[in-house]
Amino acid sequence: MFEYCRPAWAVEMRNIHQFMELSREVKYIFTGKRMKKRKRLIQALAENYRDGEAPPCAHFGECGGCLFQDISYKNQLALKEEYLRTELGDVCDVGPVRPSMPYGYRGRMDMVTAFGKVGLRKRGSYRRVVDIESCAIMQEKSNTMFREIRPLVSSVEDYDYLRHEGYLRYVVLRQGMYTGELMVNFVVAMPEDRLGGVIEALPDGVDSVSILVTGGRADVSFGEVWKTVRGGTIGERLGDLRFSIAPNSFFQSNSSIALLMYERIRSMVKGRTLDLYSGVGSISLFVAGAADSVTGVEMNPEGVAMAEHNRELNGIENARFVHGDVLGYLRECEDRYDTVVLDPPRAGMHPAAAALLSRLAPERIVYMSCNPSSFREDLSALADYRVESFEAFDMFPQTPHIETLALLIRR
Repeated sequence: MFEYCRPAWAVEMRNIHQFMELSREVKYIFTGKRMKKRKRLIQALAENYRDGEAPPCAHFGECGGCLFQDISYKNQLALKEEYLRTELGDVCDVGPVRPSMPYGYRGRMDMVTAFGKVGLRKRGSYRRVVDIESCAIMQEKSNTMFREIRPLVSSVEDYDYLRHEGYLRYVVLRQGMYTGELMVNFVVAMPEDRLGGVIEALPDGVDSVSILVTGGRADVSFGEVWKTVRGGTIGERLGDLRFSIAPNSFFQSNSSIALLMYERIRSMVKGRTLDLYSGVGSISLFVAGAADSVTGVEMNPEGVAMAEHNRELNGIENARFVHGDVLGYLRECEDRYDTVVLDPPRAGMHPAAAALLSRLAPERIVYMSCNPSSFREDLSALADYRVESFEAFDMFPQTPHIETLALLIRR
């Protein structure tokens, strides 16, 4: 694969991104049996709750993006509650799952361009892509834009991710739910603008357009920002705060549920607060008014830069952000904190990080998790803490995924 010279900061950013992506999966390489067990459990539960709901999407059943459109939303919530009781019922009290809007909620969609198609991968097959005309869970403005982009990119060479040949890898659409601002990123395999008139043909309703380059073999939808054509960031509003989002920034995909969860987190923090895996600073800044001070730790340098920008944007003075990995920060940390907020990747915390966090001995830990299994493992490692409260939120309707929030108090 063609490679090109990058400045040192760009190499660092790419390496960090790759490490972040790998860290989400490494645990599962060694726990494949647990993954299969979880998948079988969810499939069995889905059969019990499937009630013949008419799927609104013509691609359902072929596309792998949604699995539950043939289950009424009421039953989806009941299914997820039963799943959580099975996974966590012996370690915490599991109550009803907080609902979301069932459709039109996603703020980010990564449409793969391969084999002459633009869309999502076929259910159960990484090697095949389903041509998508629209997506029922994507926000409507993004859907409208995607319908205009599809014919425009049909003349652009796509990328064969099996042979590692070609040019255009992904079309990524990101939208702020509460601002309506829209970003389109074209992820390409080499630093060349072969998009022709595609970008010029995009309507004024697109606030940010960038070309991102990722030249390796990894199948990822992020990369170095090679060319910013329009804007460069979009904004999202959560409560009274506004956040800027850059092409590679992590931001929750369902802003309405993120707002509910952040409000709950803010009610749990007190004193000096440490926010691990802080991203663009959304949680840190949202809870700053309830804390004496907040320190956010994030390994993605772009995330740290955006967090500092967001801090200045909102005029918040009692927050600061540190560029570094969580494990390294905890090893060297000599400060004392009353509250630690965790929102780790799907694989959960590094086992050594959990031990170091216990040694840090904050009075309370607020743990936001997208994976009940890794949350359970981390809870076992944090044996000095008990679960004071536990809540579940349906961040991703029509899918098996669920977000949970727990307050842990030191024994």
